Amino acid sequence: MSEKKKERGRPSTKYNEKELYAIVYHYRENVKPQGDIKYLQLYKYHLELSVERPDICSGTYSEDFWRKKGQPGREIIDIVNKIRTVTLVDSNNNNKDIPNVVDVVHKYLKDPEKLIKHLTPLENEVRRSIDTERKLKEKNEDLKHQLKQEIEIKRELREQVLNLKECIFKLFHYSEKDGTPIENLLNMNNKNARIKNALDEAFSIPQNFYTELENFQQQTTNKVIKKDNIISLNINNKPKRTLEDDFEGRF
Repeated sequence: MSEKKKERGRPSTKYNEKELYAIVYHYRENVKPQGDIKYLQLYKYHLELSVERPDICSGTYSEDFWRKKGQPGREIIDIVNKIRTVTLVDSNNNNKDIPNVVDVVHKYLKDPEKLIKHLTPLENEVRRSIDTERKLKEKNEDLKHQLKQEIEIKRELREQVLNLKECIFKLFHYSEKDGTPIENLLNMNNKNARIKNALDEAFSIPQNFYTELENFQQQTTNKVIKKDNIISLNINNKPKRTLEDDFEGRF
C-alpha cells in the first residue's frame, strides 16, 4: 500500500498502485480501447466498478485524485495514455518498435501536427525497408550471376578432364602398336615423375585409370570389329594379361 502526502498538512490518501492500474486497464479494455482516457470519465467509471466489481476496485477516490495534476490516479492515466507501440521482428531477430497507428490516429485526430510527427517514423521505416529490399535484390542478382559463372566454369573443367582422360587413354592404347615410341615417353620412372603426378591428379582413384582404359580399349576394339565385320576367335588358352599387370609397380 502506497501513500501520497498532500500539501499543507492534509491527510495522505492511501491507495494500492496495482489496483489503480487494474482499474485503468479494465476501463481501457472494456470501454475505451483506443484514444486518450479522460480523467473525469475514469473517475465516474471507477465509482460504478467499485459496486459491480469490488474484486477489481475495492474502494473509491475523490475526483481530484483522478483529475488533479500530481495525483496518483492522474499520473497512472497519463502513463496508460502514452502512445502504444508495435514491435516487429526482422529476419535477423532485430526488434523494431513502431507506433500503433490506430492509437496515434485516435489520440491526435484533431491535432494534425502531432499526428504527422508520430506517423513520420512509419514512413521512414517503410523507405528503409524498401531500400533494404532493393539492396538485397541486387545482391541476390549478383550471387545468381556468380553461381551461373561457377556452373559454367565447372562444366568446362569437367569437359576438360574428360578430354584429358581420353587423350591419356589414346596415348596408352596406341603405344602398344609396334614401331610407336610413345610408351617410352610414358615410362614411369623417377625421370618422368611428372607424368605419374598428372595421372594421379586426373584420376581420383588410381584403379579407375586401369578400369577406364580397359573400357576405352574395348570400345575401340568393338568399333573396329563392327566396322570391318571381323569375328575374333580366341583359341589361345593362356590367361590374358591385363593392363593392370603391365603397369604393376609403376604407381
